[in-house]
Amino acid sequence: MRSILFLSLVLVGACAARGPGPEPAARVGYADLALETEAGRDALRERVDAAARSYCRDHGRDVTPQLIRNETGYCLDALRQSLAEAMPGAVRRAYYQR
Repeated sequence: MRSILFLSLVLVGACAARGPGPEPAARVGYADLALETEAGRDALRERVDAAARSYCRDHGRDVTPQLIRNETGYCLDALRQSLAEAMPGAVRRAYYQR
């Protein structure tokens, strides 16, 4: 009985000492894009979309359409907006420009 209690305390202590890992993040590269062109802006939007889909899929968010609750839209839209807000102003304007 003591060994089971001791083992459980050791395992709890090991988990507490380790702490949480780094928070996951999505990143988008755009330095190689010509954002003054329509093709460059399209490529930027594609990269943001791909990063958002990958992040939502990798972190347990369903990226298939939902009929009852649209969690897909929430994860993807929230992440797209977050990525756009993190961009420098000129890049963000190119992202939203059509």
